[in-house]
Amino acid sequence: MEDIKYKSNLRTLHVLLILSFIYTGIMFIGELISGMALPWMTRYYAAHPDAVPDEWGILLERSLSIPQWYYFLTALLDAVSIVGMVLMWRLRKNGFHCYTLAKLLLIAMPMLFLSRSFIGIGNIMVCVLMIGIYFYLMRALGTFSGGGSPTSTDTIDNPPSKE
Repeated sequence: MEDIKYKSNLRTLHVLLILSFIYTGIMFIGELISGMALPWMTRYYAAHPDAVPDEWGILLERSLSIPQWYYFLTALLDAVSIVGMVLMWRLRKNGFHCYTLAKLLLIAMPMLFLSRSFIGIGNIMVCVLMIGIYFYLMRALGTFSGGGSPTSTDTIDNPPSKE
C-alpha cells in the first residue's frame, strides 16, 4: 500500500515539475529576450511614439522604465529555479531549497527594486502554493528527514539480511 502511495506522490511531483519547468522556461526566455531587446525598444518607441496604440502605450512605458539588469537578474533567478526543479526531480532536498530561494527572491524583486504597482498578488499566491505543494510531496517521498518513503528505511530500520 505504501509503495502505491509513494509512486502516486512521485508521479504527482513529476507532473508538477514538468508544468513548472514549461512555465519557468517560457519566463526565462521571455526575460532574456526582453533584456536584450530593451535598448532597441527604447530607441524605437522614442522615435515612433504613435506606432503603439494608446491602450498599450502605458504598459509599454512601464516595461521600458524597468532597468535592463532587472530582466537579466530575473532570468538568472529563473535559471536557478530550473536547476532546483531538476534536482527535485532527482529527489534532492537541496533542489527544493534552491527552487524556494529563487522563487522567494523573484517575489521580493519587484518589492525591492520597482514601484509597488508591479507587485502581482496572484503571482505571489501561486508561488507560495507551489512551494507548499513541493514541500509536502518531497517530505512524503522521504527527501527530508522523517519522511516515509520505502527507500528511506534501508539501513536503520531494515538492515540487509545475511543470507
